[in-house]
Amino acid sequence: MRHGRGLGEKDPSFSISSADVTMEEALNASPGYIDTFADTQNEPAAMVIDAGISDLKVLFHDGKVALPVSLSIQTSTGLHRGVHMSRLVHAASSHESPDIVSWLRRICKEVNASQPGSSVTCAFELPYADQFIPVSIKTSQAGAISYRFTAKGMTACPCSKKMIGVGHMQRAEIAMMLQGRKPVDMLKLIDKMEECFSAIPTEKMKRVEEAKKILEAQSHTRFAEDLVRECARRFPNSVYIRARCFESIHAHDAIATWSKKTGWVPEF
Repeated sequence: MRHGRGLGEKDPSFSISSADVTMEEALNASPGYIDTFADTQNEPAAMVIDAGISDLKVLFHDGKVALPVSLSIQTSTGLHRGVHMSRLVHAASSHESPDIVSWLRRICKEVNASQPGSSVTCAFELPYADQFIPVSIKTSQAGAISYRFTAKGMTACPCSKKMIGVGHMQRAEIAMMLQGRKPVDMLKLIDKMEECFSAIPTEKMKRVEEAKKILEAQSHTRFAEDLVRECARRFPNSVYIRARCFESIHAHDAIATWSKKTGWVPEF
C-alpha cells in the first residue's frame, strides 16, 4: 500500500528546470517588473476592422424592475491593432436608466469618447402576459434603432378548413425587424403582432376555455404567407418579416419571408 508523503517531504522524481526557477523568481519579485505602459492595442495596423465583446450578461434597471440582458458591443479599431475591450465592459457597468434605448446610447457615448464608431446590441426576453417574447435592439450613440421581435401564436390551416370544415392547427411564430429614430412601445407592438395569428396560446385554461380557443383559431385561418402579409400591413416601418409554422401533420415546417430589400436577411 502506498502512503501519502508528509508535507515537508519532496518527491525525488520531481525536478524544477531553470526556466521554472526564473519564472518563479519573477513572480515572487516586486511588481515593478510589470510594464504598465505596454499598450499593444494601440500598435499601428493597416486594416480597419470592427471588434468588441459578445454575450456580456448584465442586469438592466429602469428604476422599477431588473431585466437580465445580453450585450454585444463593437467599435472600430481605426488604424490600430486592437480594441480596448475592458473599456467596453466598463461602459456597460452602469445599468440604470429610465429606458433601455437611452442606456444603450449612453454605453456608446462612453465608448466613443476613446474609441469612436461603436454600436451595441441588446438581447433579452420581455415578460408579456404569460409568455416571454425574445427581443433584440441594436443602436449607436445617435443613429437609428433596429428592433427585432419574435411573437408566438398558432395557426389553423385554411386549406383543410375549406376541404373538411376543420383546419389542422399548430404553433407558429413571427419574427419582425423594424427601424426608426425613436423608441417604440414594446408592449403595444406585441399586441399588434399577436393580432396576425389565428389565435394566441395561453398557459392556464379549463376545458371550456380550450374549446373556445380552438373555435377562435378555426374562425381566423392563416397560412404562413398570411401571417407575413398581416404583419406587414400593421407595421409599414418594418424592414424584414419571417413567419414559421411548426407543422402538426408534416415532419417539416412552413416558412414565409418578406424583406424591404429583395433577398436581404438581417444579421441579428
